[in-house]
Amino acid sequence: MTEIEGIEHSNQYNTAINVIGGLKDATVIFKAIKAHFNQSDSLSELVKTRNEFNLRTERSRDRVVRAVGKEFLTFRDSGHEAFIQEIFRDHIPLKDKEMILLWQFALNNRLFRELTANVFVEIYYSGRVSVSKEDIIAYVKEFIVGKSIEGPGWSEKTISTISTKYLNLMSKLGFVGSGSNKGFNYIKPSSEVLVLFLYFAQVYAPKTKNLLANEFLPLSFIPEEDLQSKLKKLSLKGLFDMNYNGVSLGIELKHGFKEICDVLYK
Repeated sequence: MTEIEGIEHSNQYNTAINVIGGLKDATVIFKAIKAHFNQSDSLSELVKTRNEFNLRTERSRDRVVRAVGKEFLTFRDSGHEAFIQEIFRDHIPLKDKEMILLWQFALNNRLFRELTANVFVEIYYSGRVSVSKEDIIAYVKEFIVGKSIEGPGWSEKTISTISTKYLNLMSKLGFVGSGSNKGFNYIKPSSEVLVLFLYFAQVYAPKTKNLLANEFLPLSFIPEEDLQSKLKKLSLKGLFDMNYNGVSLGIELKHGFKEICDVLYK
């Protein structure tokens, strides 16, 4: 297990999305996570020895092992690790797993997190019916590569690949259609997965007590104007405590990271 002190520090951009977006579908990542938690299996055995990802070269297999390990199997602490282990058991609905996969990737990958929060979600709620490769390219050029100090020196080809692989991944996760025109699918998180989002938000920013100030919030896919009412209904079920004063929205989780899945899904 790789542990980190907090997720907010993960400020280095990388192009792991090109590897992850090139995988055939999300189910192979589910397999990788399950293999990681299986005492008689491992990510390396799955990818390199049995080649269940159907990769042609050893170099490709090495890249996938590194990318999946870093982006999906990096945890803040043992509680976060146990949380992910419970989530990816078979009794969690596929749609919820796909949403959780997005959040886990976003926790560990700054590029994916910013593209999703600042481009995908913004366009989704703007009233447009689709998101394009050009939208992704424009953002990367202006707000990432264009940063004078920390911006990575990516080529035009790399930026183009990033945009393609990002949209491919969002299609494989069910957020957009699979055609060349990436039309939005209707995104409505279940009540159960919305509760789990609160745990991810805490992992991302454990010192941020006001959920409305948490930079992870756009990834909930709940409009801010609807958030308070939705969470109020869930808090009345005893799943967490909530305090809203019109400006700040405080959440106090009542169940541990490992037990919450049993509370919600069994």
